Amino acid sequence: MNNKQKYIQLIHIAKQQLNIDEYSYRSMLERLTAKNSTTKMTLVELSKVLHELEQKGFKVRSRRGASPKTTKAQVKSNIALKIRAIWIDMAKQGQLKDGSEHALNAWVRSIANPLLEKQHKPIVLNVQALDDHMASIVLERLKKWQARTSK
Repeated sequence: MNNKQKYIQLIHIAKQQLNIDEYSYRSMLERLTAKNSTTKMTLVELSKVLHELEQKGFKVRSRRGASPKTTKAQVKSNIALKIRAIWIDMAKQGQLKDGSEHALNAWVRSIANPLLEKQHKPIVLNVQALDDHMASIVLERLKKWQARTSK
């Protein structure tokens, strides 16, 4: 997707989020660029329109990472699948800022690696690498976190 298409996409998202009706939208385009369609505009004109929409309150947000998928995961411990299921459930309930696989793996590393380093064992990089013992520790911590945030 080139820059022009990206700008047009953002402008249409802004129009939808700000609940701008079609007549007001076209009037704004005419006022700013003397054109009534984004497809006829240059990059500079599109930038001007996007800036105007940002002044009206539109905020460009990056996409959140996708939630983890259990179907493709090859795990050492079946408990890791339960960890992932609870993580996805917490994300859907809004208990997590980021419900992505990357965030899950970062959290797992923050729990498991300090314990593994004390035992002089190799560290884990993701939830799939957990053995049964470490996965059960991580699962219990996750359950406690879920209980705290669901109150």
